[in-house]
Amino acid sequence: MIRRIGWWILGMAIGLAPGRLEIAAWASPPAAGSWESWTVSWREEAHEVRIYRPAGFPAHAPYPVIYLLSGWAMGLGMWERTDLEQAADAAHVMLVALQGEDGEVPSYYSIYSGLPWPQGSAWKVSFYDWFFQGVLPWVERRYPVRRDPGGRALVGFSMGGKGAFSLAAHRPDRFAAAVSIAGVLDLTRHDSGALRAVYGPPGADPLRVGADNPMELAVNLKGLTLLIFHGGADPEVHPAHSRRMHEALEALAYPHHWEELPGVGHEVSSLEIARIFELLVPVFRGTRSIPYPWSYRFAMARSRTVYGMTIARTRADVWSEVREVTPQGFIVRTEDALTVITPVWYPVGSRVRVEVFDEQTGAQLVRREVRAIGGRLRLDLPAGRWRVAFQLIRPRPDLRPAPPDLLGRMSRKPLCAWEDLICYRMAE
Repeated sequence: MIRRIGWWILGMAIGLAPGRLEIAAWASPPAAGSWESWTVSWREEAHEVRIYRPAGFPAHAPYPVIYLLSGWAMGLGMWERTDLEQAADAAHVMLVALQGEDGEVPSYYSIYSGLPWPQGSAWKVSFYDWFFQGVLPWVERRYPVRRDPGGRALVGFSMGGKGAFSLAAHRPDRFAAAVSIAGVLDLTRHDSGALRAVYGPPGADPLRVGADNPMELAVNLKGLTLLIFHGGADPEVHPAHSRRMHEALEALAYPHHWEELPGVGHEVSSLEIARIFELLVPVFRGTRSIPYPWSYRFAMARSRTVYGMTIARTRADVWSEVREVTPQGFIVRTEDALTVITPVWYPVGSRVRVEVFDEQTGAQLVRREVRAIGGRLRLDLPAGRWRVAFQLIRPRPDLRPAPPDLLGRMSRKPLCAWEDLICYRMAE
């Protein structure tokens, strides 16, 4: 106490020195950063999660969050390293470390559950569902972190590099950035016991592989900050994985950073960590906006919601995609009848002209005026390739009853927490 009083008196004396206007207050040094371990449960899955609270926590709240995805058999301890901790301290970023394994059974950070393995099946709930329905809400309830997409990034190594890019491709509206270090970014060009446990032998089920393959889903990544690092001397995952993703993103004209480091093997280097923080910190200072026009494709799922648009169909085992999406329209290519519920693009109750054309022939199939229920439109289309155009023609609410047509009428169920078709009911 005597020492503290002495420091306080010294601070007062310095603060009141000639030429100084402010008073220097005594303060204790910031607390050092620290790791803590938790188990996050959702439905039938419970897995360890490690949180790094940066130095000075929680002085710089709300914190951006980097979700770290480990490589197969690497464990969560791979991220407990001084260079990473110091970078997080300096950038005031919280780290959340995850591993895509369940008792050494790999998930490959995939959309699949019930994975076969010699010791018995595992992952009764897919990593995708456990992460989005369990981990993200848990972290954002418990810690003072940002809850907007601009404050979240995915960084993964090896199997986790695949996870960073595929999770971001499935839900590009939830993140600001995806980073792959020595990632398996083309599932068709790699083979391992872990890969076979999730996707089957090479060539056995191309759709199962394609629906979760970062290369097949690259079109979904528009608007994200994309960083790709790979050691030029990697003996485990060939650098061609990263080169091919770089080429795919170049063909799509999506900005990204690709770096192949000469002499570096299958590892996370200090240079890569420094470069990641150098490139991500400016991203966290901004906000994540919708990258109009955007595109999205998916398979092995009956519905997806992205950027506020719900896309649903009857069959899961087919491809469906929407392309060049804007509030003025989009292109649909689907192997099954598709229901599209738009985001809230229009004033509630306003009337919108909807036109549907055959994409290949240009023939007009539909021209209707419909009311935007809740500011949204619902469109039901058969399998095929269609171009849809919207035009707002009456911004003020029209109280006349809307005639029944192929767009239907729908309303959101009260207190429904899901962003999916189950949250909507059709009016009689």
